[in-house]
Amino acid sequence: VELWESKIRKVKAKGATCFSCEDDFSYIAIDAITSITLGESLGAVAHARSLIDASNPDVDDFGGIKFQLASLPLYTSVKYLLQCIGNATTLPPAISYIVQQLRRLTPRFKGHYNLVVDHIFDRVSTVRQAVKEARNLGEEYHGNCLIGMIAEKEGLAEQESLSEWELRDEVLTYIFGGTDTTASSLQWGMKFLTENPQVQETLHSELLDALEDAPQDRPLTFDDLMSADKTPYLEAVVTEILRYGKVAEASIKQATEPIDILGQTVPAGTTILWCSHIACDNATIFNEKRLRDLDEVRSETSRKNGLGGRSLWSIPTDKFEPERWIKSDEDTGKRSFDARAGYSFPFGVGLRTCAGKQLAVLELKIYIATLNLSFFLGEVPKELSSHRAQIEVTRAPVQAYVSPRHWN
Repeated sequence: VELWESKIRKVKAKGATCFSCEDDFSYIAIDAITSITLGESLGAVAHARSLIDASNPDVDDFGGIKFQLASLPLYTSVKYLLQCIGNATTLPPAISYIVQQLRRLTPRFKGHYNLVVDHIFDRVSTVRQAVKEARNLGEEYHGNCLIGMIAEKEGLAEQESLSEWELRDEVLTYIFGGTDTTASSLQWGMKFLTENPQVQETLHSELLDALEDAPQDRPLTFDDLMSADKTPYLEAVVTEILRYGKVAEASIKQATEPIDILGQTVPAGTTILWCSHIACDNATIFNEKRLRDLDEVRSETSRKNGLGGRSLWSIPTDKFEPERWIKSDEDTGKRSFDARAGYSFPFGVGLRTCAGKQLAVLELKIYIATLNLSFFLGEVPKELSSHRAQIEVTRAPVQAYVSPRHWN
């Protein structure tokens, strides 16, 4: 909020109308994930905030500003490594392998990689020392982050210990998996909310009512937003952003045994690219006949499972509509969130669903609620508000501009 306050002042001073929020959400995401994994935030948001007042950004022909701020070295290194992952996923496998092997030999890659890994090892060493000191004093150590919770179990009976390199890999997985996905989701979310002012107003009213007893000067917490009964519309907005944003367009699976899919036999060992959003977008009442025509070639398990307790969408799936996730009690009129209203699997499904799902949803709820309580997102020039996307690690908007102002 303070970062945007600073940017709003700069936008007004420059006579602009809006600014890009792309980097802002990358700052937020990496601060959150480093705090959760390493117990210490990177401080990217605070660093950016400290540079705004002295910056002199250019205003483009459409009234937009894209702040070009110097980044912290560690932030730059994480973004570079994420870019490497993105390159690997968008190239043909054989070419990708060669490119990645050659890149690992370059001084640039080694420099960025070593900076990130050294920081992780420094934090691991600090936490392990804290555990050792607590045990020497006969006290229990209670970890408040990923490496802290792992370190407090190390050396105890019947508890396996991870090597430094295993722990490094766990932390890197969280950092790489939890940075771009969250940032891209928030960028799409701001775009969708900007285009739907009535959604902003409904959400704002719900949050004011639900949090009327919460102190105005403290950040939102898990307890504030943990109940879907308390904030059903917030749940619906976040779920719809994840459905409509299509941040993770596909997931890759491998058939461990021969499997029949709609009458076609897929051999064991086959790599399957599952574009879940295509299937979910087509699961509508408008396509019901076409879907039913395929019943005769479905597997016995699929026919038995049917719709899996979900309904076909009656609202077109090519529009942003949080109300699709809301149901009203016929007798009381009470509105509630229905997580099984229709088909949407942004985190995958089954045993291989994303391990960070709950954390990601909680982050999105806190960020969106915090921003909605503080700002109304005004209209952005059409030249800066396209839905064109770029795909690297995740699917993100090419343009992510906002025009926030305080509620009247």
